[in-house]
Amino acid sequence: MRLEPLATGKVESLTIDGKPVESIRFALDGPEGDLHSAITRKLAGHDGRYVQTSDLSQGCEVFNWRTWTGLSVEEMAEVEGALELEIPQGCLLENITVSGIPDFTHLEPTSRLIFPSHGEGDDLTQAILAVWEENSPCAGVGNRLEEHHGKPRLCTDFIRAAQGKRGVMGFVLSAGVVRVGDAVNAYPPVR
Repeated sequence: MRLEPLATGKVESLTIDGKPVESIRFALDGPEGDLHSAITRKLAGHDGRYVQTSDLSQGCEVFNWRTWTGLSVEEMAEVEGALELEIPQGCLLENITVSGIPDFTHLEPTSRLIFPSHGEGDDLTQAILAVWEENSPCAGVGNRLEEHHGKPRLCTDFIRAAQGKRGVMGFVLSAGVVRVGDAVNAYPPVR
């Protein structure tokens, strides 16, 4: 029995470090050229829940489960409506923005985003991204948005408006190229 996707969407935009691009090569350590790409990373302030459940402290080296981040066009439209302003592409340091995947921010951990394959034979690649968890709204990108619009307290308003709509983050299961306009199938966790 073949597993059916939860939804089929479309890649609407791609960015590396906030700059729009037409394609991204997702290597196993993340999007090539992106500042979050690495197999490991140091625990930081936004990892409070992980630090609280272990003997590790901020600065300890761990597996990088947040090599890429993704947003939903539909969810961002709701946030923009609540804020009554536009959120420019790349301002939230997302790598990929998709449309057509309902409740994108709440995809379960280990859900997979599967993109078209490219090449053939030994040169066949297919980007497969694993969702690790919801990407909570944070002051880092809220401050970028506030600075862009020059509107005091926008960071706080953004954090409030983007709760449950900030998208997801995860790691790369299979390296490959993703292009603007590609179809993307969202699959549930394998049980």
